[in-house]
Amino acid sequence: MKWTVRILQGLLVLDFLFAGASKLFSASDQIREMFTDKLGTPVALIYTVGVFETLAALILIAGFRSQKAAAASLIVMIAIMIGATVTNLAAGRVADAAFPLVTLVFVVVLLYLKRDALKSLRLTSVF
Repeated sequence: MKWTVRILQGLLVLDFLFAGASKLFSASDQIREMFTDKLGTPVALIYTVGVFETLAALILIAGFRSQKAAAASLIVMIAIMIGATVTNLAAGRVADAAFPLVTLVFVVVLLYLKRDALKSLRLTSVF
């Protein structure tokens, strides 16, 4: 089970690192062609999502040692994948929503397998 979790975590790291880097290093014309024209999202939003995807992947790498880092990263990944799925569905691109939805399922499964990490995240009151 331990190796299953590690392999799944490694695959998600690669997926998010590649997705984030491809957004960050794409020219704005490419971003417009791939996202703005199809989904109606602003170029700046796509670059922002790329930053969050890359950071989530890097923090998930740290999650191999720190359960809190893994849990925090997976929560960010869930938010990103929900956004990607909803955006594609709202644009009427049902087929394009399949990949983010499948990725979302894998992220949720990994979070479930690391549920002890989620318990270790204690949200303290600001006051």
